[in-house]
Amino acid sequence: MNLPKYYGAGHLKKFLQRQDINTNKMKLMKGYVFASFRNEEERDKAMEKLKGIVYKGNTLDVKLAKPMQDPLIKKRKADAEAEVDGEKKARKELKTETLTITEQITKKTVPYAGKPYSEQLSLKKQDMLTVLKKLTKEVRNAHQKAGHFIQSKKVAHGAICEFTEMIPSPVSEKYRNKCEFTVGVNPETDEITLGFRISTYKEGSYAVGPVSHLAFISDAMREAVRVFEEYFRASGRKPYNPEDHSGFWRQVLVRTNLAGEVLAVVQVHPQNLSPEELDSVKSELKKVAEANKIISLYFEAVGPKKSGEDSPPEHIMGSTHLVEKLCGLEFSISPLAFFQVNTLAAEVLFNKIAEIAEIDSNTNILDVCCGTGTIGLSLAKKCRRVYGVELVESAVEDARSNASKNGITNCVFVAGKAEDEVNNLIDGIKQKDLEEGVEGGKIVAILDPPRAGLHKKCCQLLRSAERIERLIYISCNAQAAMKSFIDLCRAQSNAYGGIPFIPVKAMAVDLFPDTPHCEFILVLERYRPT
Repeated sequence: MNLPKYYGAGHLKKFLQRQDINTNKMKLMKGYVFASFRNEEERDKAMEKLKGIVYKGNTLDVKLAKPMQDPLIKKRKADAEAEVDGEKKARKELKTETLTITEQITKKTVPYAGKPYSEQLSLKKQDMLTVLKKLTKEVRNAHQKAGHFIQSKKVAHGAICEFTEMIPSPVSEKYRNKCEFTVGVNPETDEITLGFRISTYKEGSYAVGPVSHLAFISDAMREAVRVFEEYFRASGRKPYNPEDHSGFWRQVLVRTNLAGEVLAVVQVHPQNLSPEELDSVKSELKKVAEANKIISLYFEAVGPKKSGEDSPPEHIMGSTHLVEKLCGLEFSISPLAFFQVNTLAAEVLFNKIAEIAEIDSNTNILDVCCGTGTIGLSLAKKCRRVYGVELVESAVEDARSNASKNGITNCVFVAGKAEDEVNNLIDGIKQKDLEEGVEGGKIVAILDPPRAGLHKKCCQLLRSAERIERLIYISCNAQAAMKSFIDLCRAQSNAYGGIPFIPVKAMAVDLFPDTPHCEFILVLERYRPT
């Protein structure tokens, strides 16, 4: 406590490290910080060292904080308090008493199930138009000099740019190629079940319901769930209980391809089992997989983690990757790599990107958050070079392998944070052009970041790269990406250099039938008023 008015998390962390204090986590508040430690010994040592120490002219004070309450206990306590007048409990019972477990799973997972597909597309289009209207207002506030231009577009299109089309998925059933299933207990049958949580642990439940009725699950995935569920029930081991941390079976990640092949990652809590006992479990799982045409099997033991500890799943049987065909190319997909969950709709998405990117043989593609390289590789034959950056190293290895497998030689993929690597990649493009005597080669940036959007620094770098005239931003949650859209478009300033971008076109591709979600595509160009 008693921290200075202005300080940075990085600076504070370095200060603590100089005092030989290693925190597990820190949460910065106004005037104070919550810090957690691996054990009581580390905590007590930190309290002793920090008491009365001076940081940036302020004498620090230290106080022992109460531990954060377990979310399930907190939920139960809140419910108990609400039960005094019976209102909260009555509302909850009224809401769920008429729904079976299967119906609850359907409502939570695929809320649009049962609606005609044309109606689903109409609802999604309305959502995207709402996003564009909000973006219109936000960009007008952030770039007031473009106000007249934005108003003219609003008159013409109802928003900052035209929404051209809501593109349907080629398939509306059995489309999902990846799911993570939880092992738990079905409260209706009291049986071990491999499926989806009925509600989140934070909401006060760790019950699990079946998934065989869900239309988006493929036949191969449905069969894999049945096989593992049958084995778990016969194993004599209980599902993991997040409340008291007892139990063994945690979850199963299942990936499938269009050929019906299956890759699975079985995750357990090792408890106090010896390495020999865990090896015995692995042997049993291998037999189950081999007997049921599962071509790749991984095993992951996840107990209480120490700070910085991150061990990948252990490959125990079959192929190390799943292979999928997309846009005439073959892609190897490792267990944890990002790959679009609807393969056939992803092909529609990539073809649309190729169309709107307006690339030619003199175009360099900057593929930001490239995953396993699917978008960049699908465009490689149409452009000069592809430069991709991805945080997950195994995905970058997959991207390089995919390029080699498909005989593509004009792609460079690097592992790292986009905000750290984008500048290096742009410098690399300039250097290559200089070496080859190419002048005026354009750069088109394709951005497919995680749900929360791009890092602020990445937006700043993209704006500052003068040769980037066009951006294609792909988002599965346009509302969450709103800040990134605004940062790319806001007026020029010391913090945001370069000519700002402006949206010129928007559309969406439905990769997630029976759900409210879709992939939103926003095309942006430099704002150059005539």
